[in-house]
Amino acid sequence: MSLTRAPSQLPSAFQLVRQILSESTAAQGLTTKELVKEALKIYQSETPNHDATGLQASSSTVAESSSKGKGKGKGNNVLSAGKKEKGVNVIPEGHPFVSTSYLKSQILARLSSQSLLIKTPSHPSSPSSGSSGKPTFVWRLNNPKQSNLSTPSWDYPSHWNSLISGEKTPGQTYHEFKQNQLERREEEKQRALDGGKVLRTERQIWEWDGRKDGLTTNMERLHLNKRRRDKRPLKERRNLLAYEGLNGGIEGEGGLEKQVL
Repeated sequence: MSLTRAPSQLPSAFQLVRQILSESTAAQGLTTKELVKEALKIYQSETPNHDATGLQASSSTVAESSSKGKGKGKGNNVLSAGKKEKGVNVIPEGHPFVSTSYLKSQILARLSSQSLLIKTPSHPSSPSSGSSGKPTFVWRLNNPKQSNLSTPSWDYPSHWNSLISGEKTPGQTYHEFKQNQLERREEEKQRALDGGKVLRTERQIWEWDGRKDGLTTNMERLHLNKRRRDKRPLKERRNLLAYEGLNGGIEGEGGLEKQVL
């Protein structure tokens, strides 16, 4: 069986993932196996003729693999220690998911990287369900809350529609999404600085375009000895006040001190 996908398979796979997760009643989300199970149900309901033949082929392949694996031993169920048989792909040929491996690496990974899906650890209802020790993860749709900024908020429904319709490639939507998130983070950061919720770092003050000429920061005074370094801010403020006058340009020493320290 060839795992090569047709060009149109990826948008169909995105649509199927969105459909399954949006219709799911599971509070935590669905595991990858559960996604495959639901996808096969939909596929079998839409293509009933493929159901019987597909299941028969899978059953015969499993039976053949089991018979080949039997070797010498006290019982008939002893498997040979030779080369392991390859696993059977439960996803039928022509299905948008292609294979479980493809679903994980190409479909779910892409949607997760663009914040359309959230992958979280599963919390089993009973201790016995997690006895294997291997962590289990679930997938669910992401509906993030976005703050009110002048930079437009990201339109997640349109993002989905662009991928499902094939209007844009996953690479194009990823680039546009990341650019929007970068611009929004920069605006949120600037708002926090302007509102006093976050203090500017020394380097940000050093690079501040509106800083008065003649005022330095601690970073710029590192070459001085401790005595001169401690006295330099007061000296600079006095020189600036003498130059501009007590009523010109600066609203008291308190505000000025916040700018340079």
